[in-house]
Amino acid sequence: MGKVIIRKCDSYEEREKIVKIINEGIEKLGLKEKIKGKIVIKPNVVLAHKKVAPSAFTRPEIIDSLIKSIKSLKSEKFSFVVIENSGTGIPTSRMFRKAGYFSLRKNHPELKLSPFEESIKVRVPLKKGKVHKEIKVQKDLVEKDFLIYAPKLKTNVLSHGITSAIKLNIGILGDKERMKFHTYQLPEKIVDLLEVGYPDLIVTDAIEIAMGGNQMTEHSLNLGIILISNHPLSHDVVCAHILNLKPEEIPVLKEAEGRGYGSLNINEIEIDTDIPLEELKKRTSVRENGFKRVDSVEGPVKVFAGEPYCFGGCHGVFLDWLYMLKDRAPLTFEKKKDIAVVIGEVEGDVKAKKVIIVGNCSKVKGNIKAKKISKIKGCPTRHKDIILYLLLKAGIKSPLFRIDLLIDAYPFLFLSNFKGFLKNFFFLLRKDNILDNI
Repeated sequence: MGKVIIRKCDSYEEREKIVKIINEGIEKLGLKEKIKGKIVIKPNVVLAHKKVAPSAFTRPEIIDSLIKSIKSLKSEKFSFVVIENSGTGIPTSRMFRKAGYFSLRKNHPELKLSPFEESIKVRVPLKKGKVHKEIKVQKDLVEKDFLIYAPKLKTNVLSHGITSAIKLNIGILGDKERMKFHTYQLPEKIVDLLEVGYPDLIVTDAIEIAMGGNQMTEHSLNLGIILISNHPLSHDVVCAHILNLKPEEIPVLKEAEGRGYGSLNINEIEIDTDIPLEELKKRTSVRENGFKRVDSVEGPVKVFAGEPYCFGGCHGVFLDWLYMLKDRAPLTFEKKKDIAVVIGEVEGDVKAKKVIIVGNCSKVKGNIKAKKISKIKGCPTRHKDIILYLLLKAGIKSPLFRIDLLIDAYPFLFLSNFKGFLKNFFFLLRKDNILDNI
């Protein structure tokens, strides 16, 4: 049975209180003696931007308090490494900077920020994997003595309403492996990763959550709590209830239960809280949440969604694009265009001035009546391909299409990948590298 601790905390300015809450959580979970050596911290920093994504990342105040807490509990020396892969086509180092993580090193010189693109990677076999038989991860993750996950509590249309501890594992993969099986197989994919990414401690930033839209661009809601646990599934079950979701309707949680990672029954979870769950559920009930089909969203284009419905793939990615507009460009979202978008195998006829077919397996079984027909390839299609294509072919500008993000996405991404290439090249040349011992 897992244990989840919930404590009230209204502001990120209450730094001493946050440290005290984390200290209490570590003590109550009996983890103090297990903390040692190289401590790897995995936050959620998929996108951080003050204009379009101000609330979707783990705040640096949480990471700062986490490090202070560990230092205060034990006098021995530690090394701290923050790992992450933003996975948005923008280098993680730029997201670290925009999220305020670089300033953490002023107070914690022993802290290393390790963006996936610039890090040394190793391949790890998965004995229990359903879709992944091996994965490439950061060497720091493999060499850790203690693993801490610091997720941001968010809703997520790509994962039936929730992003928390288990879903955080998608960020331990590189971009190519991240998109592999990012289809209807997404639940199996994410649970596969628990074999490597199973945290010893979870400290969740839920002081300000992001809710009601795209997981990167949605707006904030003050929830005023911090959650602490050492059991990912129990933690996520409690988070699902807080967000007014049913755990048994969330595929990734069902998959985790089916593989023996715990129970979806909240009555089997020990919850230590200083605020009633019903009060937290009431706070989040003001925002829409849960699974929504892409063809039920009335945006600027008409969507025809066929089978199989790929919630983690093309259907879900296009739904993400629609919510980006709804979150940060509502006038663009409401402006209707005579454009039809086809995703999956669609029965019957499709008629519009322009028809855009999204995904390799998508097609219309009936007739298409349009002046122009085009296709966005991919399985699944990538966010950036949809953003660029809809801008150039349909004149619909995504709020993420910004000069500063474009600069990040091209010259800075090239530099980050080149740094990573050099590090891995020289690592493989060393005689005593980890690969010789596998």
